[in-house]
Amino acid sequence: MPQFESDGASVHYEIVGEGPPVLLVAGTASDGASWAPLTERLKGHFTLILPDNRGSGRTRSEGEIRIADLVDDLAGLIAHLGHERVGVVGHSLGGFLGLSLAERYPDRVSRLVTMAIGDRFGAKELALFRDMAALYGQVTPQIWFRLLYQWLFSDEFFADSAHVAAAAEASTAYPYRQSPEDFARQVRALEAGAPLDVSKVRCPTLAIAAGADLLAAPSTVLSAHAGIAGAVTVVVEGAGHSLHWEQPDRVAGVVREFLEG
Repeated sequence: MPQFESDGASVHYEIVGEGPPVLLVAGTASDGASWAPLTERLKGHFTLILPDNRGSGRTRSEGEIRIADLVDDLAGLIAHLGHERVGVVGHSLGGFLGLSLAERYPDRVSRLVTMAIGDRFGAKELALFRDMAALYGQVTPQIWFRLLYQWLFSDEFFADSAHVAAAAEASTAYPYRQSPEDFARQVRALEAGAPLDVSKVRCPTLAIAAGADLLAAPSTVLSAHAGIAGAVTVVVEGAGHSLHWEQPDRVAGVVREFLEG
């Protein structure tokens, strides 16, 4: 079980595949296992590095979580593994962390792909996360996940109620499921996060938006990356916020093409 010690945190990570190194950074309430749809499609082309952020999976840390600590964990892991530079792919919060990594550690990032990250976490989104944090310990996990799914997936996901129920059961039974306390810690980190100066991001950057995303509409994704010279935006239709689960072939193809230059 590979672990990396990073300033008060024991960061768990997995490595799969072969080829140029690519760091996959998960979003809120997710860990390295959340990349499963892309892992299967990309591991034949890249060495995939899959860390669990603080407050998720098998990573252990105490106290409050800061965005700066999450970014430092990623930079430290890259160095720990002996890589000078890696490609980075981040989803949601992971996309924000990828941007932060490219801003603060430009020599560590060769190419950057962000997925479903808009120009801000507004009052509406933060209110949603705070309410979800408050609810987590008051309702069954199955109900909590079904509520969360309404923000993560498009209408098509809900066409089969048995499919939704099975997904909620699987999320509940996941052995490394995030605790209510850790979800709340990640939400507080989002609230305390400082704005980015994306004009400092110098690496080639691809922003992937989801056409049916309720949390990061394509217009906000475009706005978030407008200050990055040469940034390219691609919209994946027929998908919500968790676009790599709803359109894995499309997303994997776009990511692979961009990372291979």
